[in-house]
Amino acid sequence: MKLNRKAMVLAVGAAIAAPGAYAQVTSKAGSEWEFYGKFYPEYARVNGENPTPNGTTGLSTLLITSGTSVAGTPPVSNGGNSNLVNRGEMLVSNSYIGFRGGKSLGSGMKAIWQLEQTVPIDEGVDGTLATRDSFLGIESGWGTLRLGFMDTPFKKAGDVVGFLGVSSGNFVQTNPVLRQVGFAQGSGGPNRAARFHERRGNAIDFASPNFFGGLQYQIQYSTGNPSETSITADPPRNPRFISQALKWESGPWYFAAMQETHFDMFGASSQFRAQRDAFVDPVAGTITPVRLASVMRNSEDPSVNSKDTAAQVTAMFKIGGHTIEADYIMKKYTESGGNSGITGRFQEYKNNAWMVAWEARWSSQWRTAMTYVKADAGKCSLFNAACTTAGLEGKQLSLGGSYYIDPSTYVYLIYSKIDNGASARYDNVANGAPATGEDVTQYAVGLAYNF
Repeated sequence: MKLNRKAMVLAVGAAIAAPGAYAQVTSKAGSEWEFYGKFYPEYARVNGENPTPNGTTGLSTLLITSGTSVAGTPPVSNGGNSNLVNRGEMLVSNSYIGFRGGKSLGSGMKAIWQLEQTVPIDEGVDGTLATRDSFLGIESGWGTLRLGFMDTPFKKAGDVVGFLGVSSGNFVQTNPVLRQVGFAQGSGGPNRAARFHERRGNAIDFASPNFFGGLQYQIQYSTGNPSETSITADPPRNPRFISQALKWESGPWYFAAMQETHFDMFGASSQFRAQRDAFVDPVAGTITPVRLASVMRNSEDPSVNSKDTAAQVTAMFKIGGHTIEADYIMKKYTESGGNSGITGRFQEYKNNAWMVAWEARWSSQWRTAMTYVKADAGKCSLFNAACTTAGLEGKQLSLGGSYYIDPSTYVYLIYSKIDNGASARYDNVANGAPATGEDVTQYAVGLAYNF
């Protein structure tokens, strides 16, 4: 459903005009709600360099050792040329507005709700409602139950420090290297089917109360969405997530352990795509490009299932105005493609990654941030064929600083560089995608306002 401009203008106007902190309003039904948000426009530049030339062994991921793609198509490298247009552009990053509220139900229970959406203030086009965390739930002494479209516990429990107030939606985010893999998904962007940094629809989310002075358990189950085309009826296949986290926070310390399982998402073999062909309609005289089925693409075989898992530990410590965070994650992608007996079908891929982050508050006005992430090349296996992951490693360094004009408004300068291995395409680019092996440098200056 598209955003109704007139309705939104009236709602925002009413919220801003209302008295009290965060524009609080009490409806006729007795529900208290507030209007909030953040605008984060920035002027950014992107530069790509050192893509891997054609003919280099190991250009594509998970190859037979001869260097021929298991999908039967030549590895994609763009001829050693950059895939990116080196230019300046306006980005809105994490700009959003939201509405949330609640109402006491008696007996210690409270109904809660939230509706949050991205706002493209750089181009002035219509947005869409509920593009960010949106839900209806109940709070009580036994915990919090929510139903809707929400970040997974795996994502939330590991996004602790952030980067000058940002944890995703900006090129300084760490999840492209930490929580994804370097697979090339055709000639497009990163392999998001393999990502463990999700906001899921059709989600049922439960968070326990705090025990022992700061211990909390969170779990979320989400059923398959209609857009997840690996859903099949016979045999039954239902893409779904189970995500959970156990965290403890007390004083300057924070620890968390997270685990997440993706069923039938095919995070690994979704990269294997056949060449495009042309469909000729002799009656209409039209030519339509189509992509042929690939015998190596397990998601196109309804008899095959997949199970992708990740486990992560996070530790954070605060001292004075400084916050230090460390993370370590292990990812594993398993598919039953070998059962088909087709040589070269994907079976398993594993890789590990780690990150350190440091945010410093030097005064009430000046802050700096630094993150460093590194992912290894990993290991893989194919059915009845050799497999190599040479060149699938990647690393990222991000630096930034901000100056607060007042507690809600600040200017900032940020920088990030991803170094891709010869076969990798770790990607944090908003518009476009790097070529195989291409290193990406980005920097921006911007203005942020919280309300």
